[in-house]
Amino acid sequence: MGKIKYNSWISEYKQPFGAVETGTEVRFQLDCQVPEVQAVFLMIHKDFGKDFQVEMSMVHPTRYQATFKLTEDSGLYFYHFKIQYRLDDKNETLYYGNNEACLGGPGAVYYAVEEIKEYQLTSYLYDDPAPDWYQKGVAYQIFVDRFYNGNASGLVSSPKKNSFLYASPDDRPMYIKDEAGDIIRWEFFGGNLKGVIKKLSYLADLGITILYLNPIFEARSNHKYDTGNFLKIDPMFGNEDIFKELIEKANEFGIHIILDGVFNHVGADSRYFNRYGNYEDIGAYQSPTSRYADWFTFDHFPDEYESWWGIKDLPKLNKENPKVQEFIYAADDSVVQKWSKMGIGGWRIDVADEISDLFLTGIRTALEQTVAEPVLIGEVWEDASNKMAYGERRHYIEGGSLHGVMNYPFRKTIIDFLNQTISAKEAASQAMQLKENYPPEVLKNNLNNIGSHDTVRILTALQLDKLKLQQALTLLFVLPGVPCLYYGDEAGVEGGDDPDNRGMFPWGLENQTLLTFIRERIALRKSVRALQDGELFAFSTEQILGLVRYLSEEEYVLILINSTADEKIFEAENAISYSSFKLQHFLEKGNLTFLNIPAQGVRIIEKCPSSTTQNENCE
Repeated sequence: MGKIKYNSWISEYKQPFGAVETGTEVRFQLDCQVPEVQAVFLMIHKDFGKDFQVEMSMVHPTRYQATFKLTEDSGLYFYHFKIQYRLDDKNETLYYGNNEACLGGPGAVYYAVEEIKEYQLTSYLYDDPAPDWYQKGVAYQIFVDRFYNGNASGLVSSPKKNSFLYASPDDRPMYIKDEAGDIIRWEFFGGNLKGVIKKLSYLADLGITILYLNPIFEARSNHKYDTGNFLKIDPMFGNEDIFKELIEKANEFGIHIILDGVFNHVGADSRYFNRYGNYEDIGAYQSPTSRYADWFTFDHFPDEYESWWGIKDLPKLNKENPKVQEFIYAADDSVVQKWSKMGIGGWRIDVADEISDLFLTGIRTALEQTVAEPVLIGEVWEDASNKMAYGERRHYIEGGSLHGVMNYPFRKTIIDFLNQTISAKEAASQAMQLKENYPPEVLKNNLNNIGSHDTVRILTALQLDKLKLQQALTLLFVLPGVPCLYYGDEAGVEGGDDPDNRGMFPWGLENQTLLTFIRERIALRKSVRALQDGELFAFSTEQILGLVRYLSEEEYVLILINSTADEKIFEAENAISYSSFKLQHFLEKGNLTFLNIPAQGVRIIEKCPSSTTQNENCE
């Protein structure tokens, strides 16, 4: 059998690269050295829509070409190639599709239709950039109860009934559960919004320009994802006046605030559901005549109802109900509009996969009515371009809805590469896959994280290896997207799964070496235009991951990462490029063909127009 070649990352085979706007004409080329070819077809279909078979024209004895215009609205297209040929006087058919890992780039030959792995082509409505303050910013996530107690007395504000307080900031977090595994006593350290205000100078000194706060509205738990009252700050955290003060003081430091919007569900202990009778309102659980009764879906009143992942403490809101939509975002005094009018920068939407595209678009519209330059980010753990939820493909990053998502796939790639469970080649390919699948602005808008309240602490995930941690932090600040630090990671905090990843910030015990390193990385990211706007190109040698953030031959950053325990020599002639980027020319012109990389080290070479020489950073 002859050779077939196609690579979705190379402009010679597909142009334009990656995701494209609706109505764009895409050119495909396939090299096919199969004997006695009768016909070659581009087989393409719209997701849950029409199928198209486009015969490809021979433009060279072994090259076939076809163009296809994306006329079927935004969304996904999937495609492969069909080759009909003669073998031993018989008509035969074979196929060429995506590789087994479905990463894009070079593909594979298939002999049966049902075995084909198809390529993805993302079609979006329009470029949807986030504001500059966000795209060029550096974010910091705060789990408020665990950050800092700003009370002069050090006492906890408004402690809740049937809860306990930790004896000291050094205590390890834990839950008290009953035999069924349900939490029966919530526990608190006592961090509050006054504490955030008092630490704004620390955050500004670090280089932070965006604060992403975990939920701050009244709730029974310490994490506040079980909202009790959307229109009230939890008294343990403060009140509306203190929140307004936080916004004003943050603005003085040039810091924007993003709130966590938990609009898929509420707490069973809430004014809306009121299962335990702790609110004056008649809740949905208490009576079918409650004004909130149709805000929820009961299978059998009152104890059988829809809840998030079957957790009865988190009854799901009926988001198709116009009254719920009015309350959350549509009315002038809705939740989104009330808090947005105070001067925040935007929202992060919890479990965005559980919320319809219509609902998310409504939130975006309300946000734009109340904030001059807003941003809307969604919690999505997978590749958001092809996410399926409840049997439906999601369209929230195709324009006019979410600006971007939390970039957990990047986190996984970083950890797997540094722990050497994937190769440099696999890491580069995974980075290229996201670049190919996401609309360009979404890739820049994603909130990149290497840790959050839902993950093992990054230092723990990297086996407490400080050199690996520095490599991970470097990747956080050089990859496309907005870097976001999880509180305490900059201080060297350790921690396993929830709740161990939610310990108190170790004020006075920070790892000063690590803090200095992070300040330098933040300063680099904020001062170098190529790290904010440069296009990403990935490459590798056998054990070195290479990245280029490229604006021009006169303005770029080259990053080389060695994840091994031995010093390695980067030799340009051995580098494999995963794009149309003229890597060898770039390396030779920059005199970057032979470089040593320290064990578990990083080499950063920066070139900018204001300097006639390259600046180098190596550790």
